[in-house]
Parts: sequence; structure tokens; C-alpha cells
Amino acid sequence: MRLHRLTLRNFRGVKDRTVDLPGIGTTVIVGDNEVGKSSLVEAFALVFDFPDDSKSTRIRDIQPVGQDVAPEVTVELTLGGRELTYTKRWLKNRSTELSVVDPDGRRQTFTGREAHNEAERLFAENVDPVLWQTLMVGQGQSLVLPTPADAEPLITAVTAESGTPVDGASMPLVTAVEHEYLRYWTRGGRPTGDFAKSAQHVAAAELAAEQALKAMDEVLADIRRAERLALDLADLSGRLDTHLVSVEELREKKKATDEILLRRDSIRSRAETARARLENHTRTRLERERLLADVERFTKADEELAERWKHADQTARKAAETVHAAEAALAEVVELKDERRGEVQDVERLVSSLMDRAELDRLLGQQAELVDVRARIAAAGAVLDAILVDDALVTALEDARAKVVEARAALAAGVPEVSVRRLGGEAVELSGTGLDAGAGKVPSSVAEDGVVELLVSGELVVGVPGAVEVRVRAGGEAATLRAAVDEAVRREKDLLKKARVKDLPAARELLRKGDLASAELQEARRTERSLTSGGDPAERIALLTSRLGFVEGESVEEPAPKQVADVSVPGQMSLFEQFEPDENAFDFEDLEIPEPMDVGELAVAQRRLENARSGLAEAESLLADAEYAAAQARKAADEDRSEAQQARARAELAGERLAAAIESLEAARSLLADDDVEGAEVEATGEVEAVLEELTAVQEQVDAAGADRVAGELADALAVATRLQGERDVLRDSLRTTEGRLEQSGRDGLATRRDTAELDLAAIRSEHESLKRRADAAHRVYETLGRHRAEAQTKYSEPLQTRIEALGRSVYGPSFRVWLDDDLAVAERELDGARLRVEALSTGAQEQLAIITRLAISHLVSTGEGSVPIIFDDALGWSDKARLRDMGALLGRAGDHGQVIILTCMPDRYEYVPRATYIKLES
Repeated sequence: MRLHRLTLRNFRGVKDRTVDLPGIGTTVIVGDNEVGKSSLVEAFALVFDFPDDSKSTRIRDIQPVGQDVAPEVTVELTLGGRELTYTKRWLKNRSTELSVVDPDGRRQTFTGREAHNEAERLFAENVDPVLWQTLMVGQGQSLVLPTPADAEPLITAVTAESGTPVDGASMPLVTAVEHEYLRYWTRGGRPTGDFAKSAQHVAAAELAAEQALKAMDEVLADIRRAERLALDLADLSGRLDTHLVSVEELREKKKATDEILLRRDSIRSRAETARARLENHTRTRLERERLLADVERFTKADEELAERWKHADQTARKAAETVHAAEAALAEVVELKDERRGEVQDVERLVSSLMDRAELDRLLGQQAELVDVRARIAAAGAVLDAILVDDALVTALEDARAKVVEARAALAAGVPEVSVRRLGGEAVELSGTGLDAGAGKVPSSVAEDGVVELLVSGELVVGVPGAVEVRVRAGGEAATLRAAVDEAVRREKDLLKKARVKDLPAARELLRKGDLASAELQEARRTERSLTSGGDPAERIALLTSRLGFVEGESVEEPAPKQVADVSVPGQMSLFEQFEPDENAFDFEDLEIPEPMDVGELAVAQRRLENARSGLAEAESLLADAEYAAAQARKAADEDRSEAQQARARAELAGERLAAAIESLEAARSLLADDDVEGAEVEATGEVEAVLEELTAVQEQVDAAGADRVAGELADALAVATRLQGERDVLRDSLRTTEGRLEQSGRDGLATRRDTAELDLAAIRSEHESLKRRADAAHRVYETLGRHRAEAQTKYSEPLQTRIEALGRSVYGPSFRVWLDDDLAVAERELDGARLRVEALSTGAQEQLAIITRLAISHLVSTGEGSVPIIFDDALGWSDKARLRDMGALLGRAGDHGQVIILTCMPDRYEYVPRATYIKLES
């Protein structure tokens, strides 16, 4: 099958589109998202699958939303050697038309349901559906690896290459063996039917016999368990009785030692009380010593701080007198400075006025130059505005002139050239169409002894009234040559009109003139920027005249603009014509200023200013010295005053601390005199020593009797007794339970049940063994035939595997290998010695492997009735640039064997596909 043309109308977002496809080679159909690339493949599928009266959701979905129009598809293809044109329209004005041209040229036409049925029959008859689905990759399906084991064209191709029969005389035997095998086994090798039921009966009988035997074994185990439990119970009861005697002995011992422990605890309490009393008396002694030391220390500090306060107060009074003298000297220097500053300001105003007059003289000269420059700018701008010619227009005129010359040369070479000479006195008249006399006008007659040479591209009539008429007609090509000349001339005239020039040399001269004007404009603008870099001088002039307060007097004439050289071109306008100044320029007519000042006057004023500033600097220096002296005096006075205040505060604080210390000491003495403090501490020390001696004697009695250990030994003994009693109770319960089971087993007849189960098991096993021998025989025969079939399958898949590896090595290198499963799908890949399952490969590698597999299948079935195009929609989205280069080369080679169609919105992925045909879909 080969697709030649697809036409879609009102199909989803496609209003009307036709795509022509080469019958062989790689075609890349490029378009943005939503432009309708995938709709091409969908339309081809729908046109064969659904009749025109279908109400399917898939048909309703292809109708543009909100439009009452009929989706329509036309397909032109070659199918089974026949050329088909198949058109179908759904939903509105439904119709189906099929045109079939047989290989012998016979044409058949079908319409309606008959057309649909015939097309469906031809498609099913010539296109294997598995192969078609295998080689058509829809959007988002490029990672799905094909499993083409059911594709008949592929099976036929690999069978032809491998030489392995797919059917033959062995097939009835295989069927019979498989039928017998399935009586006993499932296809997965598990027992089934009567064989499975027999195995279940054996298992049930074995379970019954095992349970009966297990029941007997449990009885014997219970007998042994009961004997062992009885012995363990007797032993444990004896040990428990012995241990209870030890517990009673420890209880009596604990009663005897409790009295000693109580006496020791009482002595310990008295010792703690004595220690607390001793610590209290010791703290009292230390506090009394601290209070006596504080009174002595604060008394000494109070005397020292009072002396410091007196000395600091005298120093502060002297510093205040120094500050008063410094401030009086400072006031005198400030008065001197103010006097000299006034003198400087007067001279500065005089100098400023003189400098403003000098600046005014300079600005007037600058303004005159600026007026001249602006006149040049305006003149150059006017010239540039009048010139319409630029480089591009001149280039276009040159090209147009060349085309006119070429067209006239072609006309001269391709049409007849007629020369008419007047020999006698009779008038010779000329008329006709398509006549060309070169640069001159075609005359209506020939002058006496004159010659007229013409190129005839139409018809020339040469006549002598009343004597002869000659007609000359040009050939069929002459009209084309004449039209080319007319078009070239028209193009040249249009360009000359656009440029407003008479010919090409005039345009070139105008372009040169424009370049001169542009250069002059740039130079004038640079000068203007330089003159106005500090601002517009006219504004500064007005400000200075206002500031100086000039009275009306002699006026200053406005400078006249300089004359610009006249650069003229013959037959054209002057480059720079006389330019009228800007009406908004600065007006000098009302400006009146005095005569320019004397330069020496400014020098004298500047010397006076320098002397006045020197005097001011001297006064400022004196003022700085006086201010520094006053500041230092103030600082010293502030420090002395602060020191006196701090000395007074410290003296007052020391007095307060001394008073507080004396008050605390008197309060403590009122409670206990100084002499009694040490005696109370000595008495408390003796009491503590006596109690500690008594406690030591009692502790020796406790250690001798072991009283501290008795309570712990008794607790441990009670815990052991409790544990032994629990173990004895558990043994008693276990013995009772075991004896109860033995009594019940004697009543159940377990021995008889065991014997019956063993007999039943023997009979069932005998019957099962007979079935098993037959099942094993069928299994061996089935496995033997299956092994031979697997060997044939391996040989059967070798052609496809070889073709996949050959294509893959052109991408991955010589280490590339693959292994196929029973469905002829790639199961594993090896590269550089690493063998991996397909599921473990990267996304890009899986996609590349799927494309390579489809290309291999296409190669095997590229000829014959079973061949179909390969279609990739939005593939190679996970490949890096190096892989895109290799895969592009592979897709290009695939087009040499058949029809490869690629739909993409990313054409850069396929830039490495050689010899590809690109089709651009516009929205």
C-alpha cells in the first residue's frame, strides 16, 4: 500500500487542506501544535472504518465545534496494484464515492454503502491489520515496542529468509499430542481434569492418614508428658517447702534487728539537729566579724572622701574665673572678624560685577557663532528632507537599468530586425504594433533617401500608397520578450518617479549630494553641542544684563550668519541655499550695554579682594585660637566642676554606708554581745562531737548484726517463693489437661481410625499412579515436540533479529545485539558488553529501539502485497543531538526501501535525515 494524497475539509481544526506524498522516500510533515498533523492519520483510519451514516462519537468529535458543517476526507492510494480514490462525507449531505483503476486500466466506480463495503474489502484483503498497527506510531506511542508475531506479511517474509516451514505434515501429530497433553495438564504445566482430581484425592487421603497417625503420636506424647509433669511437680513442691522455711527464719531475724535500726535513726536525727545549730552559730560569728570590718572601713573612707570634696571645690572655683577671662578675649576677636568679613564682602561684590561684565563680552561672541552654526544645520536638514534617494533606491535603479538592457538585448536577439530604405520619390508609410526603434521614436514614414531600422515583436506594415503593402509578423516568443522589455521599462520609470529624478546618473549625483549634506549636518551639530554644553548662551546673556542693571544706551548689533559655500549640481537644486534665521532665536535689538570695561580695573579689584581675604584669614585664625582657648577653659571648668560634684556624691554615699553599718552592728549586739558569740559556737561544736560518738557505737552494733542486709534478703526470698508457687500451679494445670486428653483419646478409638486411613491411602495411590504414568508420557511427548518447535522458532526469528541488529549497529556501533521473545518482540539489548532487559533501558533508548524494530520490519516486507507505509507522529522526543544525527541517517536510508512519513512540530529533530521531502503545514 502507498499513500499519494490526503484531502481534509472541515475536519477538526482543518478547514481545507491537501497533502501530496511521494510514493517512496522519507517525507517530513512540519506544522505547529493544533495545526492538524495528527488529523491526517486519523482521517485515513476513519475513512475506511466508519460509513457515512455513522453516529459514532468519534465521527461527531471531528466536526468543528460550533459549526454546522460536514467533515469530508479524500484519500488517493495504491492498494494491491489498484489505484483508489476514496471520498467520504459525514453528518451533513452524507456521501461515499470510490474510484478503482485496475492494473489493466479498467476503471470501476462505486457510491454509497456499496463504495464503503468495497473499500473495506479491498483494505482488509491487501493490508494486514497487525502490520499496519505495528508500523503506524501515533502521538505519544513512540515508546511502545512492536510485537508483530501475528503479522502475516512479516511471517511470510521471515519464513522465506529462514527456510523454516510454518505448517506441514507434522501439524496433525502436534495437534493430537497437544490434545492428549491438555487432558492431564494446563498450558502452563499444572495438572488438570481427572489427573488433578486424582492428585487431590491422594492428597486428601495422605492428609487423613497423616492426621490419624499424628493423633496417635500425640497420645504417646501426652503419656510421656504426664509422667514428666508429675516428676517435675514433686521436685518443685519439695524445693518450695524448703524455701518457705528459710523465709520464716529471715522474718524472725528482721524482727530482732528492727530495734537497733530505730535507735540508730533517732541518733542520726539528733546529729542533724546539732549540726544545724553549729552552722547557725558559725554564720553568726562570721557576720559579726564582717560588720566590725565594715564599720572600720567605711569610717576611714568617709574621712578620705570629705578631704577630696574640699580640694575639688576649690579647683572648680579657679576654673570658673579662667573661663570668664577667655570668653572676654573671644568677644574682642569676634568683633574684629566681623569687621574684616564686611570688608571682604564689599570687595567680592565689586569683583563679581566686573567678572559678570567680562563673561557678558565672551557670551556675545559665542552667541554670534551659535547663530551661524544653527543656520548651517537648518540648511543641511532642508537639503536632506528634499532628497528622496538612498543607497537602496539607487541599487534598485541600477538593477532596473540592468534588467532593461538585458530585456532589450533578449528582444533584439529573439525578434526580427527590419531595415526599410526609401529609394524613390514615392512615400513609404510605416505602421503596426510591437515596434522598437531603439532609443528613438518609431516614425510613421520614411524620409527621402532615409533608412529606418526596427525591431518587430508584433506586426510591421510597410506600404506605398496605391502600389504595395508588406506585413512582417514576429514569432510566438516575441510577445513574451516584448512584455519583458515593457515590464523592465515600467519598473525603471516607477523607480525614477519615486526618486523624483530623470535618470540613473541624476539619482547617483543626488545621493552624493545627500552624503555631503549629512556630513555637513553632523559637523554643525557637533559644533552646536560644544557651544551649548554649558547651557544656552542667550539665557545667560539675558541673566547677566538683568543682574548688571544696564541703562538704555548703545545697542549691540546681532551678528550676521556666515555665508555657506554654494555646492551646486547641474540641473539640480543648490546644496545650501540662503537660510532665514529661526524666529525664536535670541533678539539683540533691545539689548543696551555700556562700553567694554577696562581689564586693569578687574585686576586692581582682585588684588584688593586678595588683601581683604588675607586680613579675614588672619582674623579667623585669631578667632580660632581664642575659641580653642575658651573651649579648653570651659572643658577644664566642666571637668573640675564634675569632679567636685562626684567627690561630694561619693562623700555623701560613704557617710550613708557608715551610718548603715553602725546601725546593723548595734542591732546585732542588742541580740548577742560580741563576747558571747564565740562561746555559743564552742558549745555547739562539743554537742555535735558527743552525738557523733554515740552514732558510731550504734552503727558498730548494726554492722555486727547485719541489720542493713536482712530486709533485702527477706524481699528476695519472698520473690523466689512467689515464683516457685506460680511454677507449681502451672505444672498442676498442665498435668490435669494432659490427663484429660488421655482419657478422651481412649474413648475415640484412634488406633482403628489410623488403620482405616492407611488402607484407603494405598488404594487411592494405586489408581493415581496409573493416571500419572499416562500423564507423564503425554508430558514427555509434548515437551519433546515443543523443544523442536522452539528450535525452529529460533531459526524462524533469526531474519528479523539480524535485520534489527544490522540497523542498530549503524546507530550504536558493532557491539549492539538484541534477543527476541516468542512474539518476535525485542526482550533484551546488549551494548558494549552490558546486557539489559528492555524495561531497564532509558526512555530515549527504548524509543530508538522501537523505531529501529519498525524499520527492520518494514525492510523485510517492503515489497509485495503486504507492504505498508511507516508513520511516525511526534517521535524522537527523548533523544540527544548525537542520537538524532544517527537516527536521522537511519530514517533517510529507510526511505530508500519504502514510504516513511514523519509528522512533527519540531523539524530540528529531523535535520539530519538525508534526501527528505519537507511539507510545511500552515495554520
